[in-house]
Amino acid sequence: MRSSKWMLPVAASAAALITGLFAQEQKKEPLAFEVASIKPTRATDQRAIIRPMPGNQAYTGSNVTLRLMMTIAYSVTDRQISGAPGWVDTERFDIEAKAARPGTVDELHDMLANLLEERFKLKVRRETKEQSVWNLVVDKGGAKLATHSPDDINYPPIRLAPGPELQAQNVKMDYFAFFLSRFLDRKVIDKTALPARYDLRLRFRPDMPPDASGAEPLRDVPDIFTAIREQLGLKLESGRGPVEYLVVEKVEKLTEN
Repeated sequence: MRSSKWMLPVAASAAALITGLFAQEQKKEPLAFEVASIKPTRATDQRAIIRPMPGNQAYTGSNVTLRLMMTIAYSVTDRQISGAPGWVDTERFDIEAKAARPGTVDELHDMLANLLEERFKLKVRRETKEQSVWNLVVDKGGAKLATHSPDDINYPPIRLAPGPELQAQNVKMDYFAFFLSRFLDRKVIDKTALPARYDLRLRFRPDMPPDASGAEPLRDVPDIFTAIREQLGLKLESGRGPVEYLVVEKVEKLTEN
């Protein structure tokens, strides 16, 4: 019988090689845009916009602050970002970024976050606190939502049209809940368990003070709580839940494109 003394080192080496190859396969490069440009804005007004382009392969933005870009990249509201210097709210930029292929909404967010971390040397720390939240649930009468085709990979941004009317197409409930957080005093957490993507319209009265004559604006339009229940078959319930905060540990002014 052949001696097995030499077989143990060989077997160990083979195992190490396989482990190394597996580790290389498991290690993924950070998601990144193929081409990207961030420059000080040339806009002459204060209007700011940042949105994904049709096809879900590119971002375009005009006259946007770094804080606004961060809210998109990390899916947080303004009040969930702390520790940033003043220029993060005042200096404005134009952005054009395109990926090599279409991606999901989450992939585009990750690419935008990686781009900001590269160009602004941005480093953030995440902290989670248990706080009062609004839980988005299905009302007792059932949801009133139109299901979007699962074959459509175009995810247009949620927009606020005159009325005001919130318009969303091909949107998941967790992102809709995040968007609602912008209009409310607490984070909104999706507890609907609705798995699909939906098209929806929501006309509601924003929280606005009476005008100079003392009249309340848009009195015939329901508040956001009533509108969500009546128009969408959903409901906002008060509760407690985890709220993630971003603490800016490092950020530098843009020095190169």
